[in-house]
Amino acid sequence: MKSDGQTNEVARFLDAWFSVRQYIQASNFNRFQGVGLSATQFMTLNLLPPNGEGVAIGELARRMNLKPATVAKTVDSLEARKMIARVRNAPDKRLVFVKITKTGLALQNSANGHFKKQFGTLFRAMLPEEGEGLILGLESLMRVATSDEAATRNRTRRVRDAAVPAMRSSKRSHRL
Repeated sequence: MKSDGQTNEVARFLDAWFSVRQYIQASNFNRFQGVGLSATQFMTLNLLPPNGEGVAIGELARRMNLKPATVAKTVDSLEARKMIARVRNAPDKRLVFVKITKTGLALQNSANGHFKKQFGTLFRAMLPEEGEGLILGLESLMRVATSDEAATRNRTRRVRDAAVPAMRSSKRSHRL
C-alpha cells in the first residue's frame, strides 16, 4: 500500500499534469478556431506525417480513440478544404491513405511553430535545474508507460489465449 506521501505526490502530479493539458488545449483551441477548424479536424491534421506519408483512416481512428466513421467524416471535411487528400495504395487498391497537402502542411507548420515558440519561452523561463528535472521526469514517465503498455498487451494476449481453450472445454463439460 502506498504511503500518504506517495499519494500526495501522485495527486500533485495529476493536478500539474491536468493543468498543463488544459493550458495546451486552450492554446490549441485558439489556433484551430482562428482558422475555422474543429478540434477533431485540427487533431487529425496534426497526426498526419509532414513528410507526405499516408495514414489509413483506421489507424487515425485508433490514435485518436474515435470511431473510423467519425474520422472519415472529418477527413471528408478536410479534403473539401484541400488540407488533405485520399490516395489509393498502388499495390493494394483497397487500401486508402490520408496524406497532408501543401495547404494542410502550411497550417500544421504554423501551429507547430507557434506551439514550439510558446513552450520554448516557458521552458527558458524555468531555472536550469527545473528544466532538467522536467525533461528527466517526462522521459522516465514515457519509458515506464511504453514498457508498461508492452507488458499489459502481452499479459492480455496470454490471458485471452489461455481463456479460449478453457472456455471450449467448459462448454464441452456442460454438454455432458
